[in-house]
Amino acid sequence: MNRTALLSLAAGVTLMTVPSCSFGPAWQRPEMPVPEAFRNSAASVDNMSDLPWQEVLHDGQLQALLNDVLENNRSLEAMQHNVNAARHYVTMAAAPLFPWFGYGAGSTKGMNSSGGASVVHTTSTTTNPGSMQLSASWELDVWGKTRKGIEAAIADADGAEASLADLRLSLMKQVACGYLQLIMLDEQLRIAHESVASYRESLELFQNQLEGGVADKLQTSSAQAALAAAEAQVPALESQIIALENTLSALAGRAPGSIRRGSDLMAFAEASTVAPGIPASVLARRPDIRAKEFALRAANADIGAAIASYFPSISLTGAAGYATADLRHAQFGKHSGWGIGANLTGPLFQAGQLRANELMKREAFLTAKADYENSVFNALSEISTTLTERQKLRAIMQKQEEAVAAYQESVKLSKARYQQGLAGYYEVLDAQKSLFPAQTQLAAYRYQYAACIPTLYTQLGGGWQQP
Repeated sequence: MNRTALLSLAAGVTLMTVPSCSFGPAWQRPEMPVPEAFRNSAASVDNMSDLPWQEVLHDGQLQALLNDVLENNRSLEAMQHNVNAARHYVTMAAAPLFPWFGYGAGSTKGMNSSGGASVVHTTSTTTNPGSMQLSASWELDVWGKTRKGIEAAIADADGAEASLADLRLSLMKQVACGYLQLIMLDEQLRIAHESVASYRESLELFQNQLEGGVADKLQTSSAQAALAAAEAQVPALESQIIALENTLSALAGRAPGSIRRGSDLMAFAEASTVAPGIPASVLARRPDIRAKEFALRAANADIGAAIASYFPSISLTGAAGYATADLRHAQFGKHSGWGIGANLTGPLFQAGQLRANELMKREAFLTAKADYENSVFNALSEISTTLTERQKLRAIMQKQEEAVAAYQESVKLSKARYQQGLAGYYEVLDAQKSLFPAQTQLAAYRYQYAACIPTLYTQLGGGWQQP
């Protein structure tokens, strides 16, 4: 080696021994005013989010449907590919930490002849020059720019994984609530059929009385209107059932078709217990909040990378190869060469671009921070609302059940009075008009109460220990 090469190699080794720096703010999770327990409840250690979803959603048909969704849903499949791509990008981000090697080779063929302006020799000899070369380069991460890029890439990949888990929970809630809604619609359809039969019976009676001169046209018209309104509910409910079945089938990766289901909303609702006081600290398990936190970590790392851009890039390069004027007469030992060097490049003036980039990354961090904090507050609000709703629905259903029982007694008494000649059948019709809507509303309340189970489970980040 000549003196220049030795000096270059020494400089490279010296730079390799310089301890690397890292710029930018150190990562720290923002402190949030999270209470120990939610409103109107005391803290509790046990909660449903620690259980696998199969132990919370106690319904065999629903579990079979959810298994199909988790295995065949195309949105989950697409998100999984995004996660895989994010993991591959981590490898790409870490690649500059290691030396890069390359190679090159070339060959041309030509002949010098007289008469041309570009002719160097006039021997009319055909030549076949060529070269082969191996090269290496290594950019030293002295300022930590690459390591900050890796940190951001890892955070993005972890965030993608959390988003995938959040999509699973979102689909679980959507499918479970849709399944329970189908059971509610079945109950409401049964009530609608009963009301049609009852109103038809009343209409036939009034028409017979009208023909016999006992009843008047007002009773017949009222009975006919009630029957038509009840009949209109049947196809409307059937249409809702088919549309919902098709939606759930698509989510499960199936062709449109019927969905097998149970028939008891209250049995489903009471099969799972909800701790009276769920600690608010479970928010750390929610995948959507974790995804926001990883986005914040990535934004924090981007600030460090932006600051490192102020400093020069230092790299080592080397090359070794062989060249000859004519490959046909090559003597490799006499035509080989090599080179090694250290390069330093850095900015002097870029019209404020680097500073603007740093400020932009800091603003992006503050945006991600506000987004994260907003997600925490929204999660606290959602869980507290669902806990309160489940608690209040118990009292609501109790009163609605009392109302239905009273309306049923009213129908029974009005029929007895009619049979005794103490009242007209119009009184029976009026009692029926109150009974059937009350029964329909009770079915809706029972659905809301049962839907609190999958809603609360997913809001708590349920199944967070499952892969």
